[in-house]
Amino acid sequence: MRGALSAVEILAESSLAGGLARLKTTDFGVIVLSLAALPCSGDRAFEELQRIAPGTPVIAHHREGAIDDVISLTRFGAFYVLLGELDPQSLAEAVAKANRKSQARLEENAANAPWRRFLIGQSRAMLQICEIIELVAAKRCTILITGETGTGKEVVAKAMHAASNRAAASLVSVNCTALPATLIETELFGHAKGAFTGAHASRVGRFEQAHRGSIFLDEIGDLPLEAQAKLLRVLQEQEFQRVGSSETVRVDVRVIAASNVDLEQAARERRFREDLYYRLNVVPMQLPPLRERREDIPLLLEHFLEKIRSAENAPPKHISEEAVEYLQQLDWPGNVRQLEHAVQMAFAMSGDRALLCPNDFLTRKPVIAERIIDGSSSREATPIRVTQQGLDFDEVMSGIELSLLNQALVLSGGNKARAADLLKIKRTTLLAKMKSLAERTGSSEDTAPARRPAASERAPTLAVLLLEIDPPVRQLIFKTLQQNGFRLLDAASPSEALELVDAWHREISLLIAPAELQSQKNATGLEIENLIASCRRTAPGMGFLLLSDSRSQTTAPQNQARTQVLSCPFSANGLLDAVQTLAGVPLRECEEACA
Repeated sequence: MRGALSAVEILAESSLAGGLARLKTTDFGVIVLSLAALPCSGDRAFEELQRIAPGTPVIAHHREGAIDDVISLTRFGAFYVLLGELDPQSLAEAVAKANRKSQARLEENAANAPWRRFLIGQSRAMLQICEIIELVAAKRCTILITGETGTGKEVVAKAMHAASNRAAASLVSVNCTALPATLIETELFGHAKGAFTGAHASRVGRFEQAHRGSIFLDEIGDLPLEAQAKLLRVLQEQEFQRVGSSETVRVDVRVIAASNVDLEQAARERRFREDLYYRLNVVPMQLPPLRERREDIPLLLEHFLEKIRSAENAPPKHISEEAVEYLQQLDWPGNVRQLEHAVQMAFAMSGDRALLCPNDFLTRKPVIAERIIDGSSSREATPIRVTQQGLDFDEVMSGIELSLLNQALVLSGGNKARAADLLKIKRTTLLAKMKSLAERTGSSEDTAPARRPAASERAPTLAVLLLEIDPPVRQLIFKTLQQNGFRLLDAASPSEALELVDAWHREISLLIAPAELQSQKNATGLEIENLIASCRRTAPGMGFLLLSDSRSQTTAPQNQARTQVLSCPFSANGLLDAVQTLAGVPLRECEEACA
């Protein structure tokens, strides 16, 4: 019998009482009942089994039974009855049939559950995920969801919360990657009034917001070690203290964490606390990549089409069988998220056609992709096309995303906050995308993607950077220099000026700033002389024009070449003469000096 049922895990109990006790703590797909070992009648045994494990198929073995016994046992609820000597092959076939019924019941129950709408797919892998959710959703145990980027970890977390008895309360999602390192504790646990400068009122943290509900900690592997230690205490004690307060706050929170990195490996490398890993990994859920559940792609395509149609209020569209077959052959390194983006693009580019064909996914309008290579940017003027050799979809989409980031940074003069506004995303999101793209391209985060514009995009004239200029004076400078072909960049603080110089040092030829910074330390602690010295280290050929109130009698800083003080008020011609004198060094000379 071991060989016939080699693919089935078998647990045996020698008595009915032992079997009933085991059924109370463990779910089984099939029950095999030997009538010879029963201390009671068959109908009483079946009554107990149906009470404890309703819906689980029961195979009965009656060594001395006849056809009448088969009929009566079937009426009692038996799925299959085996008579006479137990034949391993017959038992294996009966177990296989019962298991198929049990699986069909699981699929039906999962499909009818309200939370099931979050999870699209009927593959074995997805059904296993649904089964885990059914088993643990009502419990408070911590869940750790792992899987590649784009596999749907947050969607599974939403399904877990919706299936639990906490569904009426909040599911609070926290992106650990986007949390500023200095504000992590405040974000998670809140702070008391007066805890630090600017804390004018008390604030409730994310854990308090999730009281009696669930909290989803996405990309938890990015939490700093100090924050990990404080999180461990919350998981163990279900209590914490707000920043700046000695009052202990108790919460009832179900924690669901997710990561696309191997936390066990990170723990071995001391990048993640080992005790926190084991505390989180109570119920592990490994999400399969899309390439391992290709049979779910047709269902996902239908779901995405309906989602897009509803959002766009557009006529319905369908995907041809040829297109579905083509999409099922791809590896999808970006998984479900990449598939959704592909459907969005095909939906938009198909125009008014109601049927999407393989060509809608194969061809694209010409796109100029920009990539960072060895810290400098280059443009590929060749339209992106799919050849017989295929292409790396993730790499192409990363190139398009990188091009958009660089265009925004060019328009914003390298200012990341303004670039984020142009793209209508948060600054933290822009920084996270820059970091992600830098990792993919192998360049450093400081050089990708905002190192400087491509050579073809550099301004043909010299750039001038303005720092903390009064509005009336600033307006005069902008008008005068723009009319004479100079490109203007603007910085609101010395730290921002240094960031722009670092990113655009080959283009910026001159810095114009108030000379009075000489006697006033700014927020970063930089005086004007220190600011000039810092800029010179990055751009040795840069000039500096300091604007001074005529009453202050300010002179140029000592030992500072290519530095001039211009007294206010000044004329447009006086400004232009000073700028042309200080910015007169050819750009090539500046680049050689920087090199």
